[in-house]
Amino acid sequence: MQRILYLILTLTLISLSYENVAFGQSFKDRPITIAVNKTSYPYHYQAKNGEATGINVDLWKLWAEKQGVDVKFKVLTWNETIEQVASGQIDIHAGLASTQERLEKFLFTNPFFIQDNYIYVHREYSHIKSLDKVQPLTVGIVAGSSHVDVIKRNYPNFNLKYYASRFDLFDGALKGEIAAFTNLERLSSNYPRVKELQLLFPAYKRMLFFRNDYGSAVSANNPELLKFIEQGLAKITPQERSAIEKHWLGLDKNTNALALVYSPDLLPYMAISSTGRPTGLFIDIWRAWSEHTGQPVEFVPQSFENAVELVKSGGADILIAYPEHLVESSGLRVADRTYRVDIKAYAQRDANQQLPILNASTVGRAAIFKDAPYIKQLQERFPKLELELYETFAAMSHDLELGMVQFIFGAGEIMEDRIVKANLQTNLSALSEVYIELDMFSMTDDKNQRLAEIIREGFALIPQEQLMQLERKWLSNASDGYFKLKQLHASLSEHEQAWVEQHRDIKIGFIKNWAPVEFEDENGEVVGINADINKLVQRRTGIHFSYVAYDNWNDMLQALVKHDIDIVASASETEDRKKRLLFSDSYWGMPWVVIHRRERGEQLTIKSFYGSELAVVKGYQLIDKIRKEHPSITLRLVDSHEEGVLAVQRGVVAGFIENIASASELIKRESLVTLGLSVADTLSVDTHHYAIRKDWPELKSIINKALATISAAERKFIYEKWFEINLETGLDRNVVLRVGLQIGAIILIVIVVIVVWNRRLYVEIQMRKTLEEKMKHMATHDELTGLANRVLLKDRLNLAINFHQRNERLLAVLFIDLDGFKTVNDTHGHDVGDELLQQVAQRLSGCIRKSDTVVRFGGDEFVLLLTGLHNKNEASFIAEKVLKIVQQTFHLSVGQANIGCSIGIAMYPFDGKTESDLLKVADTLMYKVKAAGKNHYVFNS
Repeated sequence: MQRILYLILTLTLISLSYENVAFGQSFKDRPITIAVNKTSYPYHYQAKNGEATGINVDLWKLWAEKQGVDVKFKVLTWNETIEQVASGQIDIHAGLASTQERLEKFLFTNPFFIQDNYIYVHREYSHIKSLDKVQPLTVGIVAGSSHVDVIKRNYPNFNLKYYASRFDLFDGALKGEIAAFTNLERLSSNYPRVKELQLLFPAYKRMLFFRNDYGSAVSANNPELLKFIEQGLAKITPQERSAIEKHWLGLDKNTNALALVYSPDLLPYMAISSTGRPTGLFIDIWRAWSEHTGQPVEFVPQSFENAVELVKSGGADILIAYPEHLVESSGLRVADRTYRVDIKAYAQRDANQQLPILNASTVGRAAIFKDAPYIKQLQERFPKLELELYETFAAMSHDLELGMVQFIFGAGEIMEDRIVKANLQTNLSALSEVYIELDMFSMTDDKNQRLAEIIREGFALIPQEQLMQLERKWLSNASDGYFKLKQLHASLSEHEQAWVEQHRDIKIGFIKNWAPVEFEDENGEVVGINADINKLVQRRTGIHFSYVAYDNWNDMLQALVKHDIDIVASASETEDRKKRLLFSDSYWGMPWVVIHRRERGEQLTIKSFYGSELAVVKGYQLIDKIRKEHPSITLRLVDSHEEGVLAVQRGVVAGFIENIASASELIKRESLVTLGLSVADTLSVDTHHYAIRKDWPELKSIINKALATISAAERKFIYEKWFEINLETGLDRNVVLRVGLQIGAIILIVIVVIVVWNRRLYVEIQMRKTLEEKMKHMATHDELTGLANRVLLKDRLNLAINFHQRNERLLAVLFIDLDGFKTVNDTHGHDVGDELLQQVAQRLSGCIRKSDTVVRFGGDEFVLLLTGLHNKNEASFIAEKVLKIVQQTFHLSVGQANIGCSIGIAMYPFDGKTESDLLKVADTLMYKVKAAGKNHYVFNS
């Protein structure tokens, strides 16, 4: 009996095994076809090369490998995928959501994951924060998608506009055809204009409207295939599936939030609040990232050492800020630069309230945190300092107070916070220089390339103004914040940025005693006009200047030619020097003057010194010019400015040639009342350039870009800071300068006193007149753009109507409203919005005649008043011209922007015979253009 039962069981198993083999074999006779939609990014879509790609495509390739079958992908439109799988023309749908309607046509696999579905709303509709408020809007939706069934069932009053594909829907959104649309968790990054779409329909404006199962399906008539699919899917491990999802999404689809690791004891950058919540600048930056990407995040506190291992092991996804010098050894992937931190030195003041000098030759001891990532850099920069490693700030400050160390190094903002908490504000002070700029990077697992890309894409979405606002919230000196300075940063190419990374430390020569151009102060610091310009260049390029001192100009120039140094400032460009050196654009200009004894006379010209000998510093480009153009002047070449002045005092030479700033500083410093200044009238202005070693053309380009970012206000500030003549009388600086240069410093003082005394009443009258003119202008002009305002428009329009009525001529009123201005203003802030309005005003002013008027009517609305027209076509010509120039790219301080405009045109006398009637008609027509699709103009029919 037992043998019979055993035989039956064996035969049954053999039969079942044969059936399974036969079952599986039936699907190996031909390739299994899989329908892929062209635009269902990132799940399944068509790549640029025309091939099928995406998460599900990779999943199906793995499935085919597990099952030992061939698959063939068919790329179709969405409706074609539904129809051909339902009819059995194609075997499998690559991936779709399960809905009640589809259950009648398809057999579904077990869900791959839960899919979230959102309605994205245009950023202009700031008041819409819930689904019930969406009803008045036109909502875009892909015909045949699962969204149609859900929206019709749950939100029957929605005003829907159907599109054939997701890309068509996105195009409609950018054209302004719809104010909202349905979509998955993320916008398709393979859509060509996805960045524009992200700005107009940001993730923080989206609203979840349903969740559903997402899997695959076959025709309802093919249960055998479904069983075969499930067999293969069961062979795919959770680790294999997670690896595919991370490759495409940057995270496991089944997890809800990205885990972000941070170090909790680094205020104001990152810390834990008294209530246990993560807090600080970096935390807020990542919260902004989450807001703009729509990706939930959670923060995990951990030390730097353990944070790396946590990311490597998969216990966390992102290390939010990691020092650049530890990046290479971490084994992690750099995603993006998060921030740049300034490393400063702190010390105690002496009895005279002086801080100690810190430079490459300083001998002493300095305290530094034991895990500081910049120890090697400090050792290279300060070779004679002994660096003592400490675990706590308390121990550092204690030893500093006892004189056991002379300096403490640390991140500026972190140190300021700790100094305040320890009540050491009166004991410790920061030295002015930033000694190291430490980059902080966000890091991910080295295998997770997609997450690194998502991080970069997310940071690109955060408006610069929002980041600067966070700096103002957290930093004690927000004006030196990374994002504030980044706004002013020179726009370097990728090649130039790479060059800076390889040549971060640039040796720059300077003259030790050339005040106020450049010199060494009593503390050994390099100061002066050039030093201030150099600081701006460093901040805006990322390069660092290491100063090398020289006693005279000639030695310094020779050192540059030999590449002992890399660059010098305040060099004059000559044809001979250009053969050996490169020169930047000019950043400063000063007239040449002659220092001479007073008894020679006043207001001397260069010809006054014919037959005489003049001193000039060796190496000055002026030497060849004087010898060529004024051969009757003999030149004595001196090594330094002091030697030149001394030669004049002793009567060895008749005069000493120098630029005005240095000359006036020399006379003031030495109290040389017997000497005077005269302008060298026929000599060209001394233009100052950077001279750069010949083999570094990249540095020339970088320096020029930095110089281009220095504003007139910044140059003026430096001028007033260092120039010798410091007026507080209210007189015009240039007038006093001209007089002072001709008759000398002592007489100048007397003249200033007399002039101020006698002209006080005249100045007051002039001030009143100026004020009246200014007030009159303010009443009739827009303060931001300088254009006429509504008041002046009304006056000119009424005058024009009277004139045209008498002469039976036509006039046109063009009412212009900018399309897309609000997006730029909201994205980048009001300062950038103002910048855009000013550029629009300039362009409008350039496309009309002098007899016409451009008006800023208010906000982003402008009016053109065109007079003396013969027909409508003349107004049409101007309208088309306006449309074209406004649609051209605007180059703003934060990057490029593209906008358009809508124009309504009212014609006198056809559309009205009064100022108010014409404006009303033009305004109404402008809104008609807006409603019809924008970026056009229209007359009254």
